[in-house]
Amino acid sequence: MSNDEEIFGKRPKQYFEVGEKYSPTFKAACIFMGFLGFIPILLAILGFLNYYFPGKPAWFFAANLIFGVLMIFGVVLLYRFKKWGVYLFAGALVINILFHLSLGWEELDMINGLYFFIGFALVPIIPRWKYFK
Repeated sequence: MSNDEEIFGKRPKQYFEVGEKYSPTFKAACIFMGFLGFIPILLAILGFLNYYFPGKPAWFFAANLIFGVLMIFGVVLLYRFKKWGVYLFAGALVINILFHLSLGWEELDMINGLYFFIGFALVPIIPRWKYFK
């Protein structure tokens, strides 16, 4: 028994054997992450129309728009099996959460999005990591 097996236990080999590249769970995870990318874009549009946090500066909503676009771009790269897509999406999501928390606004939708990204979206991505370039 190797040292890793003593620490983590045996991993089922079936989890890492992928039958098809674009499985329904992988597509569902990409759709979900795309939806998470549209949330900051929608909030930015509502902010520019003074429905969301009225009276806040325009740079706040512009930053939200940029984070949303980066997240969408990350999902597109991820769907094309580029490693930068995973890093870009996760980085933009975490930076967006920290941006909101540093300004004193608790955005629970994005924090829940981080939990769902870790728990739901990474499940079909990790076995397909060998396909990523």
